[in-house]
Amino acid sequence: MFQNLGETALRVVEQYGYFAVALFTFLEASLLFPLLPSEVVVPGAAALLVGGPATFALFVASVVVGTTAGSLFAYHVFGERGRSALAARGGWLRVSEDRLERTTGWFRRWGESSVLWGRLLPVLRSVVSVPAGLAGMGRRKFTLYSAAGALAFAVVVAAAVETGVHLTGVA
Repeated sequence: MFQNLGETALRVVEQYGYFAVALFTFLEASLLFPLLPSEVVVPGAAALLVGGPATFALFVASVVVGTTAGSLFAYHVFGERGRSALAARGGWLRVSEDRLERTTGWFRRWGESSVLWGRLLPVLRSVVSVPAGLAGMGRRKFTLYSAAGALAFAVVVAAAVETGVHLTGVA
């Protein structure tokens, strides 16, 4: 299933280029479509689109814009309506109060910098916006850390693909 989704995503990238990369990373970071992690598509997209300094910069910018915008969406949803949306009674996602407390406790333990370094780690890349929103992290700092983490992720992926480093089965 994921192979077909990955192939489809790469066909969309071939057709729509950097816009597709920004849209894909937005959908993943916003948690609107988390089924296809960026670790599957972004290296393939870099292989398709990066061929020099200008395309490298465009690729990195599209990942940063998409990821940051999607992260802000998730941050606001969980910051403003998080507890009610995730409440055990009546919420659209049923998560216990204990789990919510553990999530915010994890965030407080590891600190706001977890938004920055979390953008570099599989799975955590998308979901780190949830505890940041629940914990009430400042929006400016969240945006800065999200953008910086997305920038580092995009640069590492694009540089690895451009230099021929094998990141996944896609590239």
